[in-house]
Amino acid sequence: MMIISQIKAPLAAETLEQLTAILHEAVSLGASIGFTDAAQQLKEMYHYWQQIDHGLTAGHIQLYCAFVDNHIVGVVGLEVCQKLNGRHRGEVFKLIVSASWRGQGIARKLMQSVTHEAEKQGLKLLLLDTRSNDITVPFYQSLGWRQVGEIPNYALSTEGELQATTLMALYLSSQ
Repeated sequence: MMIISQIKAPLAAETLEQLTAILHEAVSLGASIGFTDAAQQLKEMYHYWQQIDHGLTAGHIQLYCAFVDNHIVGVVGLEVCQKLNGRHRGEVFKLIVSASWRGQGIARKLMQSVTHEAEKQGLKLLLLDTRSNDITVPFYQSLGWRQVGEIPNYALSTEGELQATTLMALYLSSQ
């Protein structure tokens, strides 16, 4: 049975290792999620999750994981803007589902969890960016997200090519 839970700081060593493994797998499969070389950047991936742990401790980042038998099979993050004029918005980041668990609605459930939490916090706007011309764009649109722009040559792919990113927004009805 799959369970989605919000993860609290401090992240245990086992959690850091599992998060690094799921990120490593995604980059190995060509995901555009901040890293370009899974074989060479494993240490940087681990360090990334350690930095996220600092944001969890500070309280401006929330992390949601999908677990099956106490093993992380999916993750998504929410970072609330810390600028005084932006505290009504948050950025969704690192939606990852392990390849062997894709196609089972886990990404949708993770996104619903993060959206629900954002509404509970009173956020009015969520933002994310995703690789243009990817299956993720229609996926996010199916959840009510709107495409609000595109930036050409935004990120270097795992193949060494510059790729565009699509900016997306979700307007929340929280009061």
